[in-house]
Amino acid sequence: MRFEPLELGLAPRPLEQAPGSIGLVGAPVWMWVTNAGPTTWGPIEESATAGGITVTVTAEVESVTWDMGDGTSVSCETPGDAYVPALGVRPSPSCGHTYAQTSADQPGTAYAVTATANWTATWTASTGVGGTLEPPRPATTAHVRIGERQVIEIG
Repeated sequence: MRFEPLELGLAPRPLEQAPGSIGLVGAPVWMWVTNAGPTTWGPIEESATAGGITVTVTAEVESVTWDMGDGTSVSCETPGDAYVPALGVRPSPSCGHTYAQTSADQPGTAYAVTATANWTATWTASTGVGGTLEPPRPATTAHVRIGERQVIEIG
């Protein structure tokens, strides 16, 4: 079986895609998988036969763990919902985070966001036995810059 890394969708956009992109402290960040398919999300099934015995392995992503780079992790059980600007500033209905501090003190002044696919895999043999396997956990990292906006009220 081939397990491919996730391609990350983030709003604000990752610096790798839009170097000038910046989000704001307190504003929602949306996270989603842009390439959810059999080799990145599952389910995927493969069988092999040897000596008259067929073994079938089935694997799928149970969840994605997003390490947000600020000491918090978010676990999402779906690929998430893609953000479109028409949605405005609102939390993601499926997978999101809100930063409480700017990324100014981070390397490159951006948070490193790492998404790890948590695959589960089971196998069954034509003899009736089966079990679980420990598949790889591919991870992908992108960088998000978070700033803050200050408003001064003049009396």
